[in-house]
Amino acid sequence: VLLVGSGLLIRSFVRVMHVDPGFDTSHVLLTNLDLPDNRYPGDKNVQFYQQLLPRIAQLPGVTSVAAGTPMPLTGSLMSITFEIEGRPVPEADQPAEIVSIATPGFFKTLGIPVLRGREFLETDTRTSNKVAIVTQSFARKYFPNEDAVGKHFKPGLGDGYTNSTMREIVGVVGDIKRQRLTLDSAPEYYLPHSQATIGSPTLVIRTTGDPTRLTNSVRAEVVALDKNVPIYSVHSYEDLVASNAAEPRFRSMLLTCFAALALLLSAVGLYAVLSYMVTLRTLEIGVRIALGAQRSDVLNLILRRGLGLAVLGLVIGMGLSLVLTRYMSSMLYTIKPLDPVTLLSVTGILLLVSLVASTAPAWRAARLDPMKTLRDQ
Repeated sequence: VLLVGSGLLIRSFVRVMHVDPGFDTSHVLLTNLDLPDNRYPGDKNVQFYQQLLPRIAQLPGVTSVAAGTPMPLTGSLMSITFEIEGRPVPEADQPAEIVSIATPGFFKTLGIPVLRGREFLETDTRTSNKVAIVTQSFARKYFPNEDAVGKHFKPGLGDGYTNSTMREIVGVVGDIKRQRLTLDSAPEYYLPHSQATIGSPTLVIRTTGDPTRLTNSVRAEVVALDKNVPIYSVHSYEDLVASNAAEPRFRSMLLTCFAALALLLSAVGLYAVLSYMVTLRTLEIGVRIALGAQRSDVLNLILRRGLGLAVLGLVIGMGLSLVLTRYMSSMLYTIKPLDPVTLLSVTGILLLVSLVASTAPAWRAARLDPMKTLRDQ
């Protein structure tokens, strides 16, 4: 039962680690800032990033840099209602989807594909036409069988400087895993930081090598602009994704340890039972050999006994597994409790270990000297 449970969790964990989050997490450094609203309101907040991002882009090893909030897989989420042009509904019935703030170059830096239209540009300022970018699932849900680019909608979002107004969709990007790797991608839309200045976007820095080596350099650039701006939670995106999978990893490792211990105990127990059986039947085995039994016959006799016990335990264990593993469905990702690969693998492992555990007593029995055995008995 433990082997089956462990096998299911391991296969589930492997599936989780191979999930495509929709963006490239390799060689990316995340750096969180906290710009005080009283010192960096509105345009000053935007200007700080406009000054900081080019400075970081010039650092050795940096290939691109941008900023956005909230970042995928960080546990943060922001959902805002909106109104689609030409589809007026009561305010209480307005749809709501996940929204993020991004600077120019955000999608390029994270490797999120732009499927139609364009990214945000430096020309998307507070005084220019208000724009937005939506994900493929957003476009498919709200603009089925038509091109979302060029359509307009009005997010119920105001930052105190930019009022809620109709925005033109200028691009459609690929879906990403926003909350967890095991959850389906949800519809989202993005607003440019210059037109929706909310909070302090996280720096996203793509590098050619180990991103954590740039930590001190990035801190120095921030301090050069304002030494009073707090910098925290500096880490690589790969580490963040690994921590996102920490729970299924812990479950699989814990159950695997118990399964390995159970397998060891079963092997030791089977070895002990067969050794005891050989001791009790030493005289019988000696007589068999003296009367002409081949040593291979004795070997097969003990091995059949050992494998018979293993098969009996296997049948009982599989029956219990089929019942108990149904309660593991919530912990499995794209793996069914009756996964044939897991069941066959466990069967093979248990039979192999049982064969190994049975071999030593069987070999000892086959090598008995019949004359010495009869004299001793």
